[in-house]
Amino acid sequence: MGKIAVLGLGPSLKLFKGGLSIGVNDIWSSYPADYVVCLDEKNRFTPERLKVIEECRPVKFFSQLNCWSSHPAYEKIELQHDYPNYECYLDLETIPKSLCSPFVAAAIAYKMWADEINIYGVDLLNHPLLKESQVKKIKQHFENLQTALIQKGKRLIIHGDGVLKYLNK
Repeated sequence: MGKIAVLGLGPSLKLFKGGLSIGVNDIWSSYPADYVVCLDEKNRFTPERLKVIEECRPVKFFSQLNCWSSHPAYEKIELQHDYPNYECYLDLETIPKSLCSPFVAAAIAYKMWADEINIYGVDLLNHPLLKESQVKKIKQHFENLQTALIQKGKRLIIHGDGVLKYLNK
């Protein structure tokens, strides 16, 4: 399929110059992503952020939660039960998960047959809800994902100077 960009809301989002994209949560406040992934309950968002999510109109709106089923582009996904520890299983019907939506968006990009997944706005530098131990786990999950993608002949490229930049090889 080619390249798909995964878009978070961190500072490195400004490096994204366009193309097929999967954004997370209220990404439409910054960029009208082609696809959106939202893994959190509605009450996790401020009213302003929730309004953006509810009014966005991507091709598909992916979530494992039924609370989003009223969204016109809703498509239910099934996440794997366990967080990845040592291996990341990409070829199951379910989607691997982590503690952050962009990880799931990257796994969906793989399932959409992306050969190259570019990550923007996933800096994990000042996220208000993530503790250091969670960021460490997310880094490990992305490393596992990258290893699994390399084994499939795919590329994962991190843009920006966030905590995931060390994955670029």
